[in-house]
Amino acid sequence: MTALLEKAIERASALPKKEQEAIGILVLEEIADIRAYDALHDRAHSEIAAGQSSTLTTYRARRGRKAK
Repeated sequence: MTALLEKAIERASALPKKEQEAIGILVLEEIADIRAYDALHDRAHSEIAAGQSSTLTTYRARRGRKAK
């Protein structure tokens, strides 16, 4: 754990229980959002790469044909 996160947790632990719960919810939601974005980003890049590969294959196949 980083020093900054430790400091934030230390400060949060001094707050009343209701505020600690609210902060805990916010942190967990933020982590879930980050993971969801990362998964979406990775999937989009995979789909783009697959499309590029397909396009390149088509291009190479057509390039092999003689011009009319």
